[in-house]
Amino acid sequence: MLISSRQLSFWINVGGSGQSSNLEGSPINVAFNGGLFLASILVLRRRGFSWGRFSSANKALVLLFTFFLSSMLWSFFPVPTLKRVIQEFGCVLTGLIILTEKDPTASLQVVFARVSYVLFPLSVVFMRYFPEIGRQISLVSGTHMLCGVTGHKNSLGEMTMVFCLVLLWDLMETRNHETVLHKKTESWTRLISLGIGLYLLVICDSATALMCFLIGLVLLFAGKRLARIKNARQVIMFGVLSIGCLLAFEQVFEISSRIPVALGRDTTLTGRLDIWRVIMKKNTGYLVGAGFRGFWETSEGLSISRELGTNRLITAHNGYLETYLNGGLVALFLLGAFIWSTGLNATRKLVKGEPIGRLAVLFWPIAVIYNMSESVFFQSGPLWFTMLLVTFDNPWQNGSVEGTHRKITPFQT
Repeated sequence: MLISSRQLSFWINVGGSGQSSNLEGSPINVAFNGGLFLASILVLRRRGFSWGRFSSANKALVLLFTFFLSSMLWSFFPVPTLKRVIQEFGCVLTGLIILTEKDPTASLQVVFARVSYVLFPLSVVFMRYFPEIGRQISLVSGTHMLCGVTGHKNSLGEMTMVFCLVLLWDLMETRNHETVLHKKTESWTRLISLGIGLYLLVICDSATALMCFLIGLVLLFAGKRLARIKNARQVIMFGVLSIGCLLAFEQVFEISSRIPVALGRDTTLTGRLDIWRVIMKKNTGYLVGAGFRGFWETSEGLSISRELGTNRLITAHNGYLETYLNGGLVALFLLGAFIWSTGLNATRKLVKGEPIGRLAVLFWPIAVIYNMSESVFFQSGPLWFTMLLVTFDNPWQNGSVEGTHRKITPFQT
C-alpha cells in the first residue's frame, strides 16, 4: 500500500518538514522499512525458506542486486548507496511472503483487491475534497495534476493501471473457479473498485499508463491462446519477433513520432528527449556507472537541471538509461540477462497452466515497455513489485516450505 502511494513520513506530516534529505532519507521511513524487512526475514525463516534455492533459481536478479551492492565501493556516497540497495531489496522480501503462502494465487488476489479498496476511493476523496494532498502543480506547465494518494499523475497512472489489470484477472479467474455463496457480493465489490480505478486511469492523464493498460488488456485475453503453444521458448520468441516487427514499422512509418501526437503529447515526449540527450553527454561512468542511484547527486547530475532550465531532476524517465547511470554497461548487460530470464519464467508459468502465468506474461512486457518513458526498474513501486511477484522462479513450492496454517480463498473476509 505504501509503495503504491507515498512514504509513511508523508502521511504523518513529516516528509516535507526538512527532517529528511535525498541522500539520507527520512529516519521514520528507515525505521519502519527496517522493521518490516526484519519481520519478513523472520517469517521466511520460520517457513523454512531456502535462500540458496531462491538464488540458484533467480541468478540474474541476485547478480544485479549483488553488483549494485558492490557499487558502494566506487560510489561518491557509499552509505546512502547501501541504504538504497537494502530499501529496494525490500520488494523481494515482501513479495516472498505472499509466494510462500500455501495458496500464493489466492493470497495475491486478496492483497491486491483489499489494497485497491483503500487506495482507489481515497484518491477520489483527496482529489475532490483535499486538493492540497490529491492535486499537485505541474512544474512544467503550471497546471494542476490529479495525483490522488500518489505524488504525481504518472504515479497515479501506474498504480491504477497495475491494480485494474490484476482486478480484471482476478474476476476472470474467480468466475471460472469460485462457487462459494459470497461470490456475487465479492464480485460486485471488485467490479465497483475496478470502475473507480478505470475512472482514475482516464482522468489522471498519464499516456504511458493508459497505453500499457490497453496492451495489458490484449495480453490478458490472448493468454489462453499463447498457453496452447506449450513451449516457453516459442512464446518468448514470438514476443521478440513481435517487437522486431514493431521496430521495422517504426523505421518505415515513424510510428514513434505519431503516437505522442495521437495521445496529446509533443514529439519530444514532454521534454524527455532533451533530458536523454544531455544525460548521455554528461555521464562519464561508462563501464560501472556512478553507483546505485548516485548519479543525480553528483556535480554532473546536478548540472543537467541547470542546463535544461528545469527544476531538479532525480530520474532519467527511462529505466534502461537509469540503469546505465547506476551501473554502466555492466548493469545493462545484467539487466538484459534479467529481462530474458524473467521472460522465460513468465512464459514457462503460462504454458504449465499456473494461474499466475497469465499475469506473468502480462506484466513482463508491460514493464519492458513502460521503462522506455519512465524509470521503474529497481524502484519501489506497484509495477516493479508486481512484475517481480509474478515472474519469480519459485522452486520452493514443491519443497518443504511450511507456509501458513490456513488456506485463504479469494473471497474470504
